Amino acid sequence: MKRREIAAKLDRRPRRGASWERAWDRQAARRGVALLLAGLLLFSFGGEARGAEGEKGAGDPVLPKVEADAYILMSADTGEVFAGKDIHAQLPMASTTKIMTGLLAAESGPLDQLYTVSAEDVNTEGSMLGLKAGDQLTLRDLMTGMLLKSGNDAAACVASVVAGDQFVERMNEKAAQLGMADTHFTNPSGLPDDAHYSSAYDMAILARAALQNPDFAAICGSSEAAIAVSGTRWHLRNSNRLLREMEGAVGMKTGFTKKAGRCLVSAATRDGATLICVTLHCYDDWRVHKDLMDYGFGTGDRQPTDPTYVATLDVVGGTAETVSVRVESDLEELLLKDGSALKKTVNLPPFLYAPVAEGQVVGEILYTAGEGEALRVEIVASQGVAAKETPKKGFWQWLLGLFQKKDR
Repeated sequence: MKRREIAAKLDRRPRRGASWERAWDRQAARRGVALLLAGLLLFSFGGEARGAEGEKGAGDPVLPKVEADAYILMSADTGEVFAGKDIHAQLPMASTTKIMTGLLAAESGPLDQLYTVSAEDVNTEGSMLGLKAGDQLTLRDLMTGMLLKSGNDAAACVASVVAGDQFVERMNEKAAQLGMADTHFTNPSGLPDDAHYSSAYDMAILARAALQNPDFAAICGSSEAAIAVSGTRWHLRNSNRLLREMEGAVGMKTGFTKKAGRCLVSAATRDGATLICVTLHCYDDWRVHKDLMDYGFGTGDRQPTDPTYVATLDVVGGTAETVSVRVESDLEELLLKDGSALKKTVNLPPFLYAPVAEGQVVGEILYTAGEGEALRVEIVASQGVAAKETPKKGFWQWLLGLFQKKDR
């Protein structure tokens, strides 16, 4: 077939002058229209994914991209879940286990008692603080070495001090008390074991409880600390980089094993509100936690509580007929997920029996939001009320009363 016939069939008939240019202009125009239509289609489909992970619609918050086996972002105040993935999946949690170990230690009693390290305590594996048999240090310093440097030897010592061979049983009992339904512990440090697991949700619940203990919170929130080992001062730097790199960071614990991957539990406080973030098997956990915290604090609504609540209750059998009651809380507002509504319920008895002690807990204010757990704020008596003394009756008064009853 001749060249002109082929060109005619393809509508590309060559002509003298500008004919070739006009042909190519028509093709370019068709291509431009096609590209424009494709762009409009992509834009319209992209607009349907508003609020999706890593994407953004007009005016919508951006949920950062998270590559983890499981994660959660939770309010430390109400337990409300801001974001998450596979939050109840049972997974290994590595050294974030030490949050439970530290909480049990903080709740066990005096933290300044001296403990002598045994050979059995240092016969462990994994990350070590560097203790030797015969070293002496306090339970507080053992907790510090365990939480800041993730020392498995320190964790073994803590377990020995608190409950000895019964420590793991105590861990599981505490987990049950906290409602950690997807958790089971087999050791105090997080060493790999098929029967040692938790979930992102459970670790967030544990973190909430641990933050409420002032001794634990002070230790896990320290970027640096010093401990005394047999009279020698050791300076420790917390392995949790977020304490130095993330706004408002207040803890909590890092973790890593080959089986569990990188695990991290963090907490941050901004403008009086606290969020907890947990990631399990997340290779980019430092960035993810920063981004999730920014997301939560940036999109949450702050709603006021009632830290100055005052009421009056009747008193039966007291030297005063009423008593003033109040809340004892510095919590002025709660951070809630966008769209959640804060509900307040006041639980008080209709009256009190004397005696009433100053500071006695007489009721509570219950705050709930979304599907999160409740935040309970105690209501206490502002002052004491003594019981009214009943005058003792003499013999003749008793006898007179007896006859008066018979007359009736």
